[in-house]
Amino acid sequence: MTGFSDSSWLPMDTFDELPDDALLVLEDCLEERHFAEGDHLIRQGDIGEEMFVITSGHAMVMTEDHEGQRYAIARTGPGDVLGEMALLAREPRTADAIAQEPLVAQVLSASAFHSLIETYPEFSQFLTRLMSTRVGGKDRDVLVGRDMHGHHITRRLGRGGMAVVYEAIGPAGDTVALKMLSHRLVCDEHSRDLFQREADIIETFDHPNIVNMRGRFEMFYTYFIIVEYIDGMSLQELIRNNGPLPEENVRAILGQLVMALDYAHRSEIIHRDIKPGNVMVGRDGQVKLMDFGLAKPTGTNSDVDRLLVGTPGYIAPELFEGNQPGPEIDLFAMGCLAVELLAGRKLFGQRTIADFIETIRLWRGWDRSTLGFEIEDDLAEVINGWLEPRPENRTGSLESVSQWAAGVELPEDVEIIEVADQADVETGAVESADLDPTWLADEEADSTETF
Repeated sequence: MTGFSDSSWLPMDTFDELPDDALLVLEDCLEERHFAEGDHLIRQGDIGEEMFVITSGHAMVMTEDHEGQRYAIARTGPGDVLGEMALLAREPRTADAIAQEPLVAQVLSASAFHSLIETYPEFSQFLTRLMSTRVGGKDRDVLVGRDMHGHHITRRLGRGGMAVVYEAIGPAGDTVALKMLSHRLVCDEHSRDLFQREADIIETFDHPNIVNMRGRFEMFYTYFIIVEYIDGMSLQELIRNNGPLPEENVRAILGQLVMALDYAHRSEIIHRDIKPGNVMVGRDGQVKLMDFGLAKPTGTNSDVDRLLVGTPGYIAPELFEGNQPGPEIDLFAMGCLAVELLAGRKLFGQRTIADFIETIRLWRGWDRSTLGFEIEDDLAEVINGWLEPRPENRTGSLESVSQWAAGVELPEDVEIIEVADQADVETGAVESADLDPTWLADEEADSTETF
């Protein structure tokens, strides 16, 4: 594929992880097809019903825009796989694939593939690998530009450890965000349960400081949550781009945020992942709490709920002692967030997970003098109460802090950068037996961990 991106097309070795017996069955389902120079393997606009594996010859992949201009996307050859989205949905093709010379391809119909999935579970794993390559990929995302469940996807907003988030235009012409469970995790029961529980939780919420859910659907062998699109930036981005925030702004943010948290706690929901990256500030000055992907009802105690989850740097000390999470863990995370807003740096800046665990186990409380400047006594007292080592001593009335709520006035020189223009951040999970990987103490390492 000289002269074109090498990362855009699926290589033949995608099939390598299939067991030998499954490969034999797959071979029986493949139909060898010959194409002359100039023949179309795929025609833009046609409904996709087949996937092609090129065995000899080359094909040019081209697309035509709304103005009739044609563009070459890639030159594909032996070992390349084309049209795999046809295995997921009968949708119009988005490009032409034209043989540049006599070409031979193995062709798999979508109907044959669906029969394989029902008989051989291994093909579901193959599909997961295929989709994690093509959907939400760093270099190319085949969902952008597609219509899904009445929504037109305009761009990818970002990727995380569990999900990919897209901007889309809804049926009424409104802008929404689509949160898609990563195909890497579709076969993982724990991840599926967390994703569906997040939808169950926020579906019941109705609060101006909590992101609003618009619906959910299944498509492309994964799950989607439709939520409101927030035109603004996260607190993580605000700190990264502008440094410490004025105390007046910090109080306004905390005042709005505690109203969201108080509503969640009164609804018997613990967030479990309060951090700057999960809080948005809109251009209108409104604060929104997001991402309830790790949230749990207070009365549940399933295997999923007994896992120690969260983001290093915001996890309360008692969780490392084996205690069950209560609402107090969200207060501790609020204290960490408040200090970070004031100081422009994390309260716990250790560079490895092991170092963070050692530090948090020895935590004796917060000293306001570490800020290096003075703040009002009432704010300092609230932060002190939130950062108490023992959950039973953790104080700080959410109701009193809510009186600080006000519209957040972003700095005059702040630039709201479109998320799609920033580098994607890959996040992941770390098992309890692997506590020593390097964990960079910067914003881009704000990954949710499972211990």
